[in-house]
Amino acid sequence: MRLFSLALLLLSPMAWAQDPPERVTLTLSEFLKLYEATKNRPDKPEKAPREFALSAAAYDGKVVFDGDEPIAATFNAKFTVEVLKPGWARVPLLDASVAVQSAKIGGADAPLVLENGAYTLVTDRQGRFDVDVVLATSVTTQRGSSGFSFPLQPSGATTVKLEVAAEDALDFTVANAKLKKDSTRAGVRVVEATLPATGSLAVSWQRSLKPEAQEGPDAAAIEPRVYSEVHTLVGIGDGLLTATAIVNQTILFAGVDTMKVRIPAGMKVLDVRGNGVRDWKLDDSGVLEALLNYEAKGTYALTIDMERVLDGTGVQAPIVEPLGVERSKGWLGVQARGALEIRGQDAKGAAAVDVRTLPASILGVTDTPVLLGYKYLGQDAVIPLVVQEHEEVDVLVTLLDQAEATTMFTIDGRRLTSVRYQVRNNRRQFLRLKLPEGAELWSANVAGRAVQPAQSEGRLLVPLVRSQASGGALAAFDVEVVYVENGAGPDAGGKGTFRGTLPTADAPTTYVAWTVYVPEDAKVKEKSFDGSLRYAEYLSRPVRAETALQLDYQNAPVRQSAGVQASGGGLGEGAAPVQVTLPLDGQPWSFEKLLALDEPLWVEFTYKGLKD
Repeated sequence: MRLFSLALLLLSPMAWAQDPPERVTLTLSEFLKLYEATKNRPDKPEKAPREFALSAAAYDGKVVFDGDEPIAATFNAKFTVEVLKPGWARVPLLDASVAVQSAKIGGADAPLVLENGAYTLVTDRQGRFDVDVVLATSVTTQRGSSGFSFPLQPSGATTVKLEVAAEDALDFTVANAKLKKDSTRAGVRVVEATLPATGSLAVSWQRSLKPEAQEGPDAAAIEPRVYSEVHTLVGIGDGLLTATAIVNQTILFAGVDTMKVRIPAGMKVLDVRGNGVRDWKLDDSGVLEALLNYEAKGTYALTIDMERVLDGTGVQAPIVEPLGVERSKGWLGVQARGALEIRGQDAKGAAAVDVRTLPASILGVTDTPVLLGYKYLGQDAVIPLVVQEHEEVDVLVTLLDQAEATTMFTIDGRRLTSVRYQVRNNRRQFLRLKLPEGAELWSANVAGRAVQPAQSEGRLLVPLVRSQASGGALAAFDVEVVYVENGAGPDAGGKGTFRGTLPTADAPTTYVAWTVYVPEDAKVKEKSFDGSLRYAEYLSRPVRAETALQLDYQNAPVRQSAGVQASGGGLGEGAAPVQVTLPLDGQPWSFEKLLALDEPLWVEFTYKGLKD
């Protein structure tokens, strides 16, 4: 029945009278493209990653002068700002170190505030717009070079153009410029540059080394008049003659931008220093020419460092000769560097003077005594010197301020000894100790750190650190060795003899203290005391008290130095030794000696009353 009804409906003319539905036919490839395009489409538009962008910054400026002195640079700066998000935005434009005269947006005042050390634009404008700012920054001049610098806010493109009114040719320097060009327009020097996105706007300029030629009747300038005084310090030692000459110029009437002096034959110029020295060169004839980046007037000082290898054919003091001056005079001091004897011979054109009358520029630049002094007038002075080298004598570089020894022996004759040295060491690598015959080393430490000694030619080599300077002297540090010996015990009647020897050091010891602990039951005969140390009821020097009162800041640098030396293997390598603490028991007997040299240190006495 239902199939019959459906058939009648399909064959009904009313069904075909309606309009057929609209259809779009796509190929499979077109369908897939449409699917991929719609699949990744976001539901909402993506927000801008930041509030604003400073697309470009252009600085167009010129230098303002007060007479001939540049004092400031003013700029018309144009910033291209693009606000990316709706609402209010804060856009930093300039560093607060500059002075802003005005800020405009489309002819209307722009709201600027100071935030986080920067002039900041506060605006609710949308899209792209320009901000025109008039600003100024100060110009400084030093040693003939003028310039300014201030930080820049990051921008997409930064360009600068600067005009400087100057009759002389100028050399410009624009820090970090990636593209720079300069030109001249009607007496105005113009520099243009493109800068990186971040950094500073730093521009400096100075007179060119090759100024443009002047034209016209005013080309001839007033000639300067220069008066010169040369101060020279000569040092002789280690087969080398060194000299530092200070050429003091007094310049009148006009400025000078070139200094010329004649260097003595055989001298090698190491360095030339002075305010605004741009470059210097030495020709084959010995004429040194120093080029300045400005015209020096008034007083000017040029310092020249020189040296010459001595060949044994005689020594003549080097005298620098200023060229192109009206008059010159000089002072010369001579010092010895090493075990040298220097004497002056008959000088020509110069007179010997007391060294105390030499200028401070000679005496004040050296800690070594100045032996000879001369003064001369003119440029023809000759000062011969006689140099005689003497053989150097070895001096004491390591000293043991004191040695504190403690020995404890038992009834069976076994002895345990600790010796603590207070050492001041300048440059010795080892302290060499000759231990008593048959002694066995148990431990050694330097500046509180266990060390691994070495052995050579029957002596113990204890590695040392270098003492630190303290109050103009070397601070002492401790070196301790602990060793054990087998000695003879008492006889059957309880009587015996103690004979002990301390290590022999290869450095002088100013004071030796030795305390021997005897078993309680032993009776020592004082009349039996013998040896190189004398018996003392009380030690004349309180070693323990002095050790306790040592300033800790003196020992700290030594301990630090010992740590560094130990980490590099300088205190011996191998198994880490065990630091031994000496147990003390019994009755103490004290002995002492002043000034022990390379000699045996021994004590002997008899006792009784030690029966098992």
